[in-house]
Amino acid sequence: MIPAILAVALLVPAVAAGGMSAQRNGDLPVPSSVSLYEAVRYALAHSREGRVAERDVRTAEEGRTQATAGRLPRLDADAGYRTYSEAPGVLIQGTEVQTMESSVVNARVTARQTIFDFGKTGSRVSQADARIDTATGKSEAAKERIAFGVIAAFLDARRADQLRQVVEESLAAAREHRKVAGDLYDLGVVARNDVLAADVRVAREEGLLVTAENRVELARSRLALRMGFSGEKAVVPEPGDFPVPEGEPPPLSESVRVAMEKRPELKAQEAAVREGEAGVSVARAEFAPTLYGEGGYLYDSNSYNPNPNTFTLLLGGRINLFSGFSDEAAKRTALLGVENRKDELALLRDEIALSVKRAHLAVAEAEKKKAIAEVAVGQADENLRIQNNRYREGLAISTEVLDAQALVTEAKVVSYNATFDLFESRYNLLVERGELLEFLDPLLGAGKGQAMSSREETGKGR
Repeated sequence: MIPAILAVALLVPAVAAGGMSAQRNGDLPVPSSVSLYEAVRYALAHSREGRVAERDVRTAEEGRTQATAGRLPRLDADAGYRTYSEAPGVLIQGTEVQTMESSVVNARVTARQTIFDFGKTGSRVSQADARIDTATGKSEAAKERIAFGVIAAFLDARRADQLRQVVEESLAAAREHRKVAGDLYDLGVVARNDVLAADVRVAREEGLLVTAENRVELARSRLALRMGFSGEKAVVPEPGDFPVPEGEPPPLSESVRVAMEKRPELKAQEAAVREGEAGVSVARAEFAPTLYGEGGYLYDSNSYNPNPNTFTLLLGGRINLFSGFSDEAAKRTALLGVENRKDELALLRDEIALSVKRAHLAVAEAEKKKAIAEVAVGQADENLRIQNNRYREGLAISTEVLDAQALVTEAKVVSYNATFDLFESRYNLLVERGELLEFLDPLLGAGKGQAMSSREETGKGR
């Protein structure tokens, strides 16, 4: 019965842990469709990168617990059983006198408390606090990357769907032209090469449609992957409008200033500098002595000992006189590490300033391209209408109509690409300013269908 109980006691927690692991790592139910903010919420909750970053924060917090342990007393207990082949004794005037039993049990409990260590513990605690800030900054940066990654995937899936619709419209137009060309050929108005050219055009558009459908499926799988699902799955972005930051971008100097204040990468690197400076303090404190107090209780089962229960009290100090110059090397290493981290911080600031400028230029470029492309779409539609009318009247050849259809398709592709490039560049500007999660917070906290925050505007997911 006892072995059975032990087996059950060991197996039940193991099975439960296995079930939890399977639930955590197994396939999550994939939603049929998601809005942009639902996709972000899924990604922040299930992304592996996010879980790793959160564990790093918890690990750093445990490191602080270890560092603060130096301010608390240390309790130790040990016990032993010792047996001798012969009972110990001494010779007194040629006579052997036994002083201890041949088998003895000893037990001891001691408590040691550091009284003053000249800043060693305090420096270690400061170092642990800086590690927490570093891990927290990296965690926030990871969340920004996760959020932007899933937003980019959502926009890419919507883009792929829009471009597929363009190809479908182009295929429908090619088929309509094939029908017109066939009718005119039957009437003897046009030559057979017009029909053949129309057939080739239809075949080309059908092939492009197959490619567009594959791109849609891959884009939806990338969205699923960014949301934390397996890459073989596919998630469909919801149709309709979705939130996009709009309005005139602030001046570049303002964006750079905000980025220097809010970017989590900078906060993490600044904390890394503080961690290095605390490490220098730890290395310097190793040269100082440590004062401590120790109390204990000792039990000895030797019946020849008249005092089997003994209490001790010790007040002492310890200082290292020579350690092979390792303490000097540790201090120099810590100082060099601080200098490196400061240079890395300065380099990061320079790189962020450049990336903010790049984001500003990308927004301006996308806006101009979108405006130009919208005008081009209107002109291409009008050109196609004219060429179709001329072809029906026998004033244009089939090649001119096909070229006009190709121009419409190309103009719409350029227009949609410019539109989604603008959406993505506006979100990227928020990332570079360190404000993406701040922008998304009202969305992530709101229920589906509820009104957006007044500071958010809605972009047309056309």
